[in-house]
Amino acid sequence: MRYNFWGLLGIVVLGSVAATSFYSPADSIEKTKAAVDTSPKLNSKVFDKVIELLHTQYVEDVDDEKLLGGALNGMLTALDPHSTYFEPKEFKELQKQMEGQFGGLGMEVTMEKSLVKIVSPIDDTPAYEAGLKAGDLIVAIDRKPVSNMTLFEAVELMRGDPGSKVTLHIKRKGREIFEVNLKRALIKVKPVKWHVEGEDIGYIRLVTFNEKTTDMLKEAIKDLKKQLGNKLQGIVLDVRSNPGGLFEPAVETADLFISEGDIVSTRGKDKKNDFSMKATPGDTVDGIPMVVLIDGGSASSSEILAGALQDHHRAVIVGTQSFGKGSVQLVLPLNNGGALKLTIARYYTPSGRSIQAEGIKPDIEVKQAANLQLLDEGKRFREKDYSDALSKKTGERVNSSKPDVKAVDEVDTDDLSFLDEEKEGDEIKDYQLMRAVDIVKAMAIAQTHPSD
Repeated sequence: MRYNFWGLLGIVVLGSVAATSFYSPADSIEKTKAAVDTSPKLNSKVFDKVIELLHTQYVEDVDDEKLLGGALNGMLTALDPHSTYFEPKEFKELQKQMEGQFGGLGMEVTMEKSLVKIVSPIDDTPAYEAGLKAGDLIVAIDRKPVSNMTLFEAVELMRGDPGSKVTLHIKRKGREIFEVNLKRALIKVKPVKWHVEGEDIGYIRLVTFNEKTTDMLKEAIKDLKKQLGNKLQGIVLDVRSNPGGLFEPAVETADLFISEGDIVSTRGKDKKNDFSMKATPGDTVDGIPMVVLIDGGSASSSEILAGALQDHHRAVIVGTQSFGKGSVQLVLPLNNGGALKLTIARYYTPSGRSIQAEGIKPDIEVKQAANLQLLDEGKRFREKDYSDALSKKTGERVNSSKPDVKAVDEVDTDDLSFLDEEKEGDEIKDYQLMRAVDIVKAMAIAQTHPSD
């Protein structure tokens, strides 16, 4: 059984009726009323009757597969932002992404109502190299407005043969719409990157949690030990803007540093989905000081890792509050080649905290800085901002109101005015990383010279 925290995807079907005209004779209306049971209970006869009416009365021929997809997505997305239906083609794409290799631009995106938003560009990909940022709004793809697309349709337009080009129209806070031209590439996600920071601190960046993450993390630790030997004083584990991924690698990562006790537990309606994942003996870095860097883009699997290390006092959590996706999705393949992604439980940290719609709060808050100006993450999109997002308590919703999409709907994509890209000055230092290194060094000194 593979639990999947992939994507931060919230696909909500938005239907609108405006100045609609229709012809329906009175006797036809009465016959339809008599034929359909309108009781509030879920009645498959109602569904069958609607299908029959669509086949016999709709102005054009209808495709059953399209109707099935629309019906299932409508049901699932009425529950919460992360439950959805994958058509067969979509499910194949999902499997490719979980294997860590796919074609396209290299970014995680989310969609709610008519908004297509970049959650995080993936390191060393066309999107990352082009300077796209978390929170950027994709208004159009090759001059085609995205407001009427599903997330899958938008992603499909951005994918293509390696070397081919695509133009995105981007709206960024504080700027007019501007154009970005990108060249597609074969995206091979390297989930772990590492180097020596300074003289004696190991820096490990976890980009995503896929099937290769655990093995590559072990390789990173082995290489850092080889480079530094006894000089290795501490580890900075960076999961900033890591949107999650698979469940197991997050648990396995935490287990590399925790020797006993719970790592994460889940609770759902079906008690079969309630379980605890426990640590196995051993710490791969022998208890040396650790800092975990998080921010508002650290979600789901990243929060499992950060929460476990925080509760076990194995690492100091530094940065800003995380995204807050604390629900479990199970991918259930169907016999038509598609699959359901269904929310089945909430997950809890070892101390019993629910992260859903709240996130992990850092032990030491450090905001990022650019040109010595602290960046405000207060407006960053988080789990709690989804309409109908689950709260941390059963039976409650955080926000049932609809987001304001007026600004997007009013964008005239047929007459775009573009701004030149802003020129970058001197390379900006990573202030959060600088502080994290200082903190882990101080921890190493305290560990070496404990107070009497």
